[in-house]
Amino acid sequence: MSSRRFPGKVLAPFRGRPVIWHVLERLAQALPDVPRVVVTSSEPSDDPLAAYVREIGVDCFRGPLDDVFERFRLGLRQHPGSWALRICADSPLLDLGMLRAVVAAAADGVDLVTTTLKRSFPMGSNAELIRVATLLAVDAGELTDHDREHVTPFFHRQAGRFRVVNVESGDPKLAETSVAVDTLEDLLKLEAAS
Repeated sequence: MSSRRFPGKVLAPFRGRPVIWHVLERLAQALPDVPRVVVTSSEPSDDPLAAYVREIGVDCFRGPLDDVFERFRLGLRQHPGSWALRICADSPLLDLGMLRAVVAAAADGVDLVTTTLKRSFPMGSNAELIRVATLLAVDAGELTDHDREHVTPFFHRQAGRFRVVNVESGDPKLAETSVAVDTLEDLLKLEAAS
């Protein structure tokens, strides 16, 4: 909710419902048996988001604002599992096939499945699947501020240490487009294209 470019964007209306509703709905359509948990900050600015997702029956975990890496780890201790699918809350038009392909790429020996190592999906239609045991085992002292804010760059930089698998669309030109909501103008453009 405290986005610098578009405060409150995840609750902004898009096609008659908040942006976050669309993200959660796309996840439910693509992966109906996978539990959904919104991981947000414990700051008062995120109170409306936490209230909304609980109102629609989705679990919410709240943790540190500026350390998203640690927020994820704390959330995974409360909501345990083998894998965590990381989706940005400003992506109301997630590609269902992409979500299924990312989850299907999970395998023994894989630490991270991503669509961002070599981008071939539109900005705003990306996902990363992280092995929970790998995420929990990272020494927090090795992380930069950038790692803490964005969760997965640490794994991308440590290519020899972690096995990262990239899922591609088959059309690299898609990476030149965007369906992300970073600004009010982005939201208005997506709404107009509907």
